[in-house]
Parts: sequence; C-alpha cells; structure tokens
Amino acid sequence: MYRSEWVDRGYPSTCASASAAPPPPDGFVRVYHLCEARYAIANIEKGRLKVATFADANDPFELSVFFSRDPAQRLRLKDYIDDVAKRFGIVCFSEDWLDPTLWSHYGDRHQGIALGFDISEQHLLPVRYQSQRAVFPSVVASDLVDQFLGTKYASWAYERERRIIVEFASAEHETVKLATGIDRELFFEKFGSDVCLREVIVGPLCSEDVVALRAKVNSLHSDVATFKARLADKFFSVVPDEPTVPPRR
Repeated sequence: MYRSEWVDRGYPSTCASASAAPPPPDGFVRVYHLCEARYAIANIEKGRLKVATFADANDPFELSVFFSRDPAQRLRLKDYIDDVAKRFGIVCFSEDWLDPTLWSHYGDRHQGIALGFDISEQHLLPVRYQSQRAVFPSVVASDLVDQFLGTKYASWAYERERRIIVEFASAEHETVKLATGIDRELFFEKFGSDVCLREVIVGPLCSEDVVALRAKVNSLHSDVATFKARLADKFFSVVPDEPTVPPRR
C-alpha cells in the first residue's frame, strides 16, 4: 500500500509496515518500541515512555565497551561508568518489528504490542555492535559518552537498536511505592514534536481487541495506524494482518 513510498525514503522494501502505514517525513526515523500490552496501553494513555536505567538492563555488559589492565585506569574507568549510569537513562527502539525474536524477547512472547514512532534523527543514537572491547583512553574525548551509551556486543545486532538518551536531571519523573514499601523514582520521555506516535501494532498472540484499541488510540492521538500482526505464512517473520490494516486515506 505504501511500499514505494518507504523505498523512496531509503527504507528496504521488506520493512514490516510498508503495507500498513505511511513512512516518516524528512528529518525523522520510524522506530518501534515493543513491550507488554498493559504497558503499551498505559504509554498511549499517558503519552510517555518509561526510561530504562542501566541498573535494570538485561545486558550485563551495558557500559562495558572499554577495559583496562592498569589498576589506576580501572579505578578511573569505574568512576566514569558510575557517573554515566547515575546521569543517563535510555529508551530503546528497533528499526523494524518483523523479527519474531524481538517479539519473543521484548513483546511478551508475541502477546505484547509494538508502538511505532517518528523520532527526529537528531534525537536518536544508533547502537553500534562490536565483538571486542576497547582499551579505555587516557584522554576522555567529547564523544566518549555516546560510545558508552551506544555500544553493544555483536550478538545483539539482530535488535537493530536505536536509543533516546535521557538525562535524569531534566526528565519528567514521579515517585512510586513498590510492593516492598520502598519508594522508587521513575523517569519518562514524553511524546511530542520529536517523538510522535504513528503506529500501534497488536502482537500475533495479544488478546487486546484491535477495534477497541484503535478507538482508544484515535481518541488520544491523531494520524496513528492501529492494526494487528500475524505470523507470516512463508517466512520466519511477523507481518501485518491485512484485514485489520486501516484503509489508505
């Protein structure tokens, strides 16, 4: 339906949304945030995404792109990592949603929802993947923080990840009480001109009614395509369930 337009914008013809939604405008990138259905619906209702801290990351090698054998340098590196982890959090996205492994790992085993966003290119940090860690430099360059925040081991490359880097000091936040009775501060990235909701993709095994969800989305946000996904017939891919895709306007 929109495939030629996606290709004209520089996307591969195989991108999952090419038959379901228009591509992003110039200066923006379409990326996808997968999560459990209940969290996706809360995100839609509140117009925000939760910022992940590095303490909660599922990859224990986050912020571990560098190493040092020198004891003094190792201490300096530890201090630098601690400082970065205290100052910054991340919101993670994938460049596409067709990989079933993404749904298994981040989409609640295909029972979740993918939220598609148009995000300003300047607002996103592409993740680079490498097989080796690097020696921590003696002189800290200006781009060192981006290397810390945007480098992962090569095996994670299937995620095709991009990140919004959020500085806690300027982020929206609220304090919640955990079941243990402990107060915890949560941080959020608000939807807005640089982070625009454009797609809501109901996972293949998600029990949410797509028609009811579309009505909710349309009552809160404009120009959003809400549809269901299914498992492809011929390939190991997740694709739009065609009967649920809104007609082109």
